[in-house]
Amino acid sequence: MKRPRLSLLTACFLTCATPANTQPQLQFDAATIKQLPSPPGPGNNFLKGGPGTNDPGRVTIQKASLIDLLIKAFHVDFANITGPNWIRGSFGGPLYTFTATMPTQTAKHDFDLMFQNFLVQQFKITLHHEPKSFPAYDLVVAPGGPKLKPSPDQSDPTAPDFHYGIPEMDHDGFAILPSGRGSTVASGSQGMHALFQQYSMPELAEYLPSFVTPQGDRTHYVVDKTGIAGRYDIRLKFDNRDTAIRVGPGVEAAVSPQDPLGPGSGLPTVFKALEQQLGLRLIKTKDILVDTLVVDHAEQIPVGN
Repeated sequence: MKRPRLSLLTACFLTCATPANTQPQLQFDAATIKQLPSPPGPGNNFLKGGPGTNDPGRVTIQKASLIDLLIKAFHVDFANITGPNWIRGSFGGPLYTFTATMPTQTAKHDFDLMFQNFLVQQFKITLHHEPKSFPAYDLVVAPGGPKLKPSPDQSDPTAPDFHYGIPEMDHDGFAILPSGRGSTVASGSQGMHALFQQYSMPELAEYLPSFVTPQGDRTHYVVDKTGIAGRYDIRLKFDNRDTAIRVGPGVEAAVSPQDPLGPGSGLPTVFKALEQQLGLRLIKTKDILVDTLVVDHAEQIPVGN
């Protein structure tokens, strides 16, 4: 889950934004951010390059809202950031393109600090923190045990989880990814096909909220309670309609009789798919109190424009 990272964010933001701090701030060798014309040109908001990739000295992000940039810099969920509507890029809000260069040996932690410092300075951002309650599920092992395929490489990957473009698909409708840690999700009339490569159970739990809430709004949390160690190559096929099921604490959402089958897909909801395909279950539990970020002020036009 993202909550431990939020405490790191708090400390980092105090370092980045407190004028009284006299320690030198980490900075890119060079960096630019430009507001795109409306409507913007082709591209996406995936982060390309950076530490742990095959292009460690250069980073590019295209067609990103300010909240997209904050999510990537601070490693928080979409639901954990609030502020003016324009920061989300919705309803014609501004979008940006970002490029930066740095020494090829730059550590991921240092890159994050550089990125955070840069955004705070360019957009003149001020933030504060507020606790917010989120619905939550526990991810547990289903009766009969897990059905998981261990990854050939069990090492803890240091490379970020980045993949780009439109990957080639196999005969089962799953993307064909290069070796190493990665993930991709394809949605269509034949349901949702989610592929997670070299993922641990906590990392899988961190991703699942986008599948168990209406339209993937990620306003729920999933906590890993499986006790399963190691890394796995995971394939999951399920219905891609609204799969949110309103149940009380302790009720096993995976066996709810209201779980519908997808229209025409012949696939179960994500709750049933987890049990049938992976031997895992989601159980509704009490709400979780999470530290969220509130953007009090940010300029729409970056300083460098």
